[in-house]
Amino acid sequence: MGFPNIVYSLILFFLISFPKISFSQIIFKELPGYQLNLSDSSFFSLSETRSIIPLNGKWTVYSAEDEEPKKASVNVPSVFKGNAELIFEKTFKLTQEQVREKKIKLYFLGLNYLADIIVNGIVIYRHRGGEYPFNVELPGDILHTEKNNLISVKLSYKPDSENTIPLKQRFLFPGSYGGIIRDVYLYLEPNISIADFNLSFSRDSKTNKFQLNLSERIENKEFRKIPDTLNVKNEFNVSVNVYNPDQTPAVKNIETKFQLKMNENKQLQHSFEISNPFYWSPKFPQFYFLEISLSLNGELIDKVKKEFPVYFLSSSFDDLELNGQPFSFNGVTYIPSFGESGNLASFRQMEDDIKLIAQTGFNSVRFAKSVPHPYYLRLCEKYGLLTFLEIPLNYLPANFAADPDFITRSKNYLTEFIKGYSEFGKFAAVGLGSSYLANLKEHQILINELESVVPKGKGLLSFASFTGVNFEKINNLDLYGIEITCDSFIDDTTGLNSLIDESGKGKIFISSVTYFVNSGNSNGYTNENTYEAQAKYFEDFISAFSGEKISGYFINTMFNYRGDYSSLISGYNENNVYNIGLVSEDRGTAFLSQKVIKSKLQNTERVTIPIGIKNDSSPMAFIVVGLALALIIGVLVNSGRKFRENASRALFRPYNFFADVRDQRIISSYHSTVMAILMAVVMALILSSLLYYLKDNIVFEKILLAFGSTSLIGTVSYLAWNPFTAIVWLSIAFIALIILLVIVIKFASLFVKNRVYLSGIFFSVVWALLPLVLLIPVGIILYRALNAEAANTYVYLGLILFAVWVFHRLMKGIYVIFDINPGRVYFYSIVIVLVLLSAVVLYYEIKNSFIDYLLLTFKQYNISDLL
Repeated sequence: MGFPNIVYSLILFFLISFPKISFSQIIFKELPGYQLNLSDSSFFSLSETRSIIPLNGKWTVYSAEDEEPKKASVNVPSVFKGNAELIFEKTFKLTQEQVREKKIKLYFLGLNYLADIIVNGIVIYRHRGGEYPFNVELPGDILHTEKNNLISVKLSYKPDSENTIPLKQRFLFPGSYGGIIRDVYLYLEPNISIADFNLSFSRDSKTNKFQLNLSERIENKEFRKIPDTLNVKNEFNVSVNVYNPDQTPAVKNIETKFQLKMNENKQLQHSFEISNPFYWSPKFPQFYFLEISLSLNGELIDKVKKEFPVYFLSSSFDDLELNGQPFSFNGVTYIPSFGESGNLASFRQMEDDIKLIAQTGFNSVRFAKSVPHPYYLRLCEKYGLLTFLEIPLNYLPANFAADPDFITRSKNYLTEFIKGYSEFGKFAAVGLGSSYLANLKEHQILINELESVVPKGKGLLSFASFTGVNFEKINNLDLYGIEITCDSFIDDTTGLNSLIDESGKGKIFISSVTYFVNSGNSNGYTNENTYEAQAKYFEDFISAFSGEKISGYFINTMFNYRGDYSSLISGYNENNVYNIGLVSEDRGTAFLSQKVIKSKLQNTERVTIPIGIKNDSSPMAFIVVGLALALIIGVLVNSGRKFRENASRALFRPYNFFADVRDQRIISSYHSTVMAILMAVVMALILSSLLYYLKDNIVFEKILLAFGSTSLIGTVSYLAWNPFTAIVWLSIAFIALIILLVIVIKFASLFVKNRVYLSGIFFSVVWALLPLVLLIPVGIILYRALNAEAANTYVYLGLILFAVWVFHRLMKGIYVIFDINPGRVYFYSIVIVLVLLSAVVLYYEIKNSFIDYLLLTFKQYNISDLL
């Protein structure tokens, strides 16, 4: 972290001043040479009668807030960091034949966040927020054929703490970026077309046959009258063919003849019984092929081609079944993140990631805390991976979950989310959010509301992920996910076993199991939070939860990724990379845990994990600085009788000492200045020891996250993981704080009758802090004492009482040199402190709903967990 950022963040954290407003330039990140992959005709629904006009490439972008905007050129797809309201523009040409004979849909595979879609100056669609894919049909009467058409996207990206999905405070979420982040294209289909079709399946458990039900709507939007065919009877014919994975006919061809007038629709229904089915499964990812042809008077006018998998995933009290056979998830979470580009990736990068997941031996993928490119669905089908999608709701305060507007907004988001992805592939389950509190009524109500909009009868399971195991049954929720984060579930499964007995084995699965690596490599797994310890943890976990104990699990996560907030428990990284994956962020290093999991899942030769020798985790900086402070104090004590007398009187007879200061008795400026520096370093030593201990505490991190300040949590993370540097910077901060305190007291002295000298105030403040020298031995051993976790509550209580004592001494010094009633000093001092704290809390509450998130953290964890 650079010098200017450190100084700014220290001032923010320690002086709690309001952050300055800056207007920084938006910087876009692009993928050089990015190409839309149109080779997969099934994904894009291409055929002889249907085509695509890509709109990727150069777009014009400018600020929506500038009166005289400065326009720039940017490639789409691309992403940008920072809050902004921008307008993207792109021109395109259409022929007279295309406008006259085709229905044209505009597809966005993803943009973030709110957007107005404008074509030729007319707003045709308002996107309510979210990265999921969507499309809108372009009215033919607003399109031009003789000149360029103009698409404008007025995009607003500003995550907040109450309204956006995901919310601003996001625990271990990937970085969020604004922009048109995925492909944009025009989709052309005939005016007389197979407007939409739906596939549904039902399976006979006795015979293993399945019924394929197909419904399609034929739409006639052809308004032209063709003179030479006016007397010809318009006879439409729909031909349906279904082919097995080996390209042999699965059923006999079905043809349906009918009449259809202009501006009319006709709904058709077809049912097929497949006697010898080819079910899709992770071991056999095979596809049926559907072809629907529409002809008019013997001439082909539209054709739809689609590959689709057929599988039946069901959850009951006793079991989870895939195609009638017992099944369990051996899954991994996947969070698309590619360095500074966020989730912006080429089709090749997407395929390489999914291929590696399949090669590791996983059979399921949960797209956690992210909204993926829809092409991932196609890739998961191809490589034999069941897909779990979920809306990015996480760390949700109770007040928001109970708010009717938020509930409505979330239900609309989920509806559009499911609709958008259903067009591009099959997914096994849809998640209603994660990190819900199992015993929080507001969360249960929200889950019930969200579950009500999940389509029924389409084989789509619903699930939600919880941080605890004590929850009530939620109506119609198919699966309950339990989140495990480096705790003792492996050794003690009492709570989980009780939940399984109550809710059923087929309903419970581990939605994420996370192990943080913040200490890198070591000589063995006896050293916690190392790659070796991560490998051992996952090996023990798979052994404990494999077989038929639960419905399955998801290891969290496949690749390291970076987020918007720095993390303490994951280790400080200037790019905010979260070290919890099996493979490095750049995909260049597969960690030991990936090799261990691969061997376990594929039943190959066991990978050896070294035991090693436990290293001492206590930094030498605490010992060195503490001994240096003790040495300097020793030198001062032996430097002369005057210092010893001043120190003795200031410590044991503070009233008399402060009276001497008031009466301008001689006090050494040299000694006082040295002591001020020493006091600042002692406070820095104590605080850095506390931060170093709390760096692994998830509760502490969530309390910091509640502020919603990336600068604050980034600074604390940096200081916590760099103890010597922390002591230096904190010392400077405390010196500045002492100087500021002297200035404030000097200002207060203007309101008393007596004349108070600046030097007297300085001497009083410094010698009031004298008891801090007694904490030098404590600073040396504080981290070790806390790490032993034998009497942490008493340690914290002792430090608090010590701080109260020092505050009392400071108040005594002030009222003595002011020569006023002590009550006035205590009253106004306490009022000032409370006002400052209240101002900070109020500011962050108004800006980032701080109190709501803080209360959520206290509800999720017992406050004793912090101690």
